[in-house]
Amino acid sequence: MKVSDYIVKFFIEKGATDVFGLPGGVVLDLLYSLHIQHDKITPHLNYHEQAAAFAACGYAQVFCNLGIAYSTKGPGVTNMVTGITDAFCDSIPVFFISAHSKISVLNLRFEENQEYDTIQMVQGITKYASRITDTKDIRWQLEFAYEKAFEGRPGPVFLDFAVHVLQADIEPDELKPYQCTKTHFDSSDSIIGAIKSALSKAKRPVLLIGDGIRQAKVQQTLHEFANSIKIPVLSSRFAQDSIPDSKYYYGYIGSHGMRYSNFILSKCDLLISLGNRLAYNPNSKSFEQFTRQAKIIRIDVDTNEFERYLPGAVNFHADLQFIMPELVKESWIENSFITWVDVCNKLHSALKNYDISYPITIISEILKTIKKEMVITSDVGNNEFWLALAYTFSGITNRILYSKSFGALGCSLAKAIGAYYATHERVLCFTGDQGFQMNIQELQFIAHERLPVTVVILNNTSSGMIRIGQKQRFDGHFVHTTLNSGYSVPNFNAIANSYGISYHFFTKNDTIPIDILFTSDGPQIIEILIDEDIDVLPKLPKNHSCQNFIPELEKGLYEQLDKM
Repeated sequence: MKVSDYIVKFFIEKGATDVFGLPGGVVLDLLYSLHIQHDKITPHLNYHEQAAAFAACGYAQVFCNLGIAYSTKGPGVTNMVTGITDAFCDSIPVFFISAHSKISVLNLRFEENQEYDTIQMVQGITKYASRITDTKDIRWQLEFAYEKAFEGRPGPVFLDFAVHVLQADIEPDELKPYQCTKTHFDSSDSIIGAIKSALSKAKRPVLLIGDGIRQAKVQQTLHEFANSIKIPVLSSRFAQDSIPDSKYYYGYIGSHGMRYSNFILSKCDLLISLGNRLAYNPNSKSFEQFTRQAKIIRIDVDTNEFERYLPGAVNFHADLQFIMPELVKESWIENSFITWVDVCNKLHSALKNYDISYPITIISEILKTIKKEMVITSDVGNNEFWLALAYTFSGITNRILYSKSFGALGCSLAKAIGAYYATHERVLCFTGDQGFQMNIQELQFIAHERLPVTVVILNNTSSGMIRIGQKQRFDGHFVHTTLNSGYSVPNFNAIANSYGISYHFFTKNDTIPIDILFTSDGPQIIEILIDEDIDVLPKLPKNHSCQNFIPELEKGLYEQLDKM
């Protein structure tokens, strides 16, 4: 069997159905092996390697399954680096592949065009990276890399094959396998015991969840646990779609969180963290009060997270995939926090409609019309914060994909491509006028393939988030962020027409006829004009207590809620 055929067979056996990339001379053997098996696994042509990497991330994010992207050597790999880093920062299991034709053994700047040490480049942004020059290592390397992609905290892996290896013939039965090792975790008894002991002393406990819930695929188990333990659940913004329909879920916290969520956090005396990084400064004025009053139980699969210092935190190393079913089995009836849940309900009722104005209202109207199966993708910038607020306000439960920790501008359209192939359902892609232009070439992909992707451009004719920073720090002296300071936007209607994609334009004063948004079988572009002066609100200023957002609440209401 040819090595490139063996690699494709390996991916098929792991359940992969789609591969994203851009051909180059050194990876043609892999491409043709994929093409031969196209009825089982389909290679897709992106128009930039960065977009191929993002598409693989989007594919993997939807169900936390394996994404695959490939590129040629040299600039092909450097173009993928942003997507590789996105996968690393956001714990996305993606298998990245490249190839090389020659390894330099001379002390030269470079010996062969486009050849360099790719492994040294990507080692810091992958869970495993290796250059393969011997056919005997093929099985071991593939199995080890795959294991690493899903072991503990998921993440990307990278293999760089020598061309002669891809072209070689092998006897699969003679290849050395990888023997996986078992990770030792803290016992479920110790974790359950600690939670029960802490609950017996607590009056206002909270479950705080992060993206680790979805990575472990325990959303339904979390639902059952919340119903059993009957305490409020808060989340990070990027985990807002984990259990949004639970009656115990009270929104996402953070500097741009929901007001009522941060109020609840400020009042809790026990925080049970499940797969959340707890990435805040415990010594800041925003969180020091909470840190002093609340006991913290932190459960995470990645022990490196325990290096993040939190005073008095009790840390447990556990995989939520295994510990959550044990938590559900346990009886929690003896703990009753009805009064505390009632406080949370009153906070939610008083504040749920605060900060809801244009463009959040129009985004919400769009979201309310979509099917449950439709995945939403978000870009980076003001548009993502408006979308997050609208998602909560609309009450939907759809999967929503972000570039979370890395914040990669221009990711949304490419991730929408990957999301479509993961679900084969229409995808709703939100982006800003700036991020949309960063991978605009992928319009050719969705136009050529007639993908049912609805792209919503929230156009505030500015580099909105940076503009806000310039307004605050430089007294409104804008540089390269507004139409009068060097920033500009193209005619999106003309762009849509050039790709043969249907286009609609709306302003604040228009009523969007929702029925036109999802009637086309193919792609659509919806442009919504937004005033450049609209800020992302509410937000938590530096040195404010975590519940004291701006614009500030009326003093009497704030004091009333703060005393609850």
